[in-house]
Amino acid sequence: LLFCKYHVRTMPDAISYEIDEQRHIAHIELDRPASMNALSRQLIDEYLAALEQAESDNQVRVIVVSGSGDQAFAAGFDMEPESNDGEYSSDAVPSVKDHLDVFEWATEPVYATWDCSKPVIAAVQGYCLSGGSDLAMACDIVIAAEDAEFGYPGVRQGGVPPALTYPFVMNLHEAKEMLFSGKTIDSERAQELGMVNRVVPTQELMSEVHGEVAEIRKVPGQGVRILKQVLNGIAEEQGARPGMKYSHLFDALAHRTEYGKEFYNRGAEGGMEAALEFMNERDKMMSPEHEE
Repeated sequence: LLFCKYHVRTMPDAISYEIDEQRHIAHIELDRPASMNALSRQLIDEYLAALEQAESDNQVRVIVVSGSGDQAFAAGFDMEPESNDGEYSSDAVPSVKDHLDVFEWATEPVYATWDCSKPVIAAVQGYCLSGGSDLAMACDIVIAAEDAEFGYPGVRQGGVPPALTYPFVMNLHEAKEMLFSGKTIDSERAQELGMVNRVVPTQELMSEVHGEVAEIRKVPGQGVRILKQVLNGIAEEQGARPGMKYSHLFDALAHRTEYGKEFYNRGAEGGMEAALEFMNERDKMMSPEHEE
């Protein structure tokens, strides 16, 4: 996750919102395919508005969230800085306050999806990484295409997930395996870990989602609403809410460690490619001073 600012007003819509009246579905599509549906400030604001609209529509029984194109559900948070040339500024390392301010809005989709009174299904194709995976994990049901890929490579920057969802969808050892390494896994492994309800051929993804919606519609809407709150309440009693909330505080701290700051400085010197090479290719010790 990077600290970014966004030009919101001059950008085209980042969300596509449609109502399927026959199936009583509100379909929210993350619509930034050129950026692999990365979660920008604009996209998050539009997502929250769409979710609120769907929740207030009495004809909507289920909300389906997907990503535009065939490359990604959402490949993480938007990592492009505000400048038009796409380069980092010389003062690239943000302050703790900057990070805390960003994480306040960056995590809102997770809490809004979690708290939504209606069931939310994630239809996942392609990359579902970092903040994108947190959004999917906050959904009530996750159905994935065979080509889906999950993980949190952003921890290799020197941060932690700002909304810690993994320990509440898989066991502790598996969450540590994923987050200690930042590796990504395919949809079959994600199903084994409990991140995904089921995996289907890519061409069957939406038909599988529609079939699940048909089953949900057999239960009274208010009954599903009550059940969602009860089940989420059990998870919250086990620490889900404070775990997700506190993790963004630790993320701000983690980004101020030596390696966390070096990631931003690499970007300032060599651009995004240099920053990503540092993130994904370089072995890192306890601190840079311990390197040989």
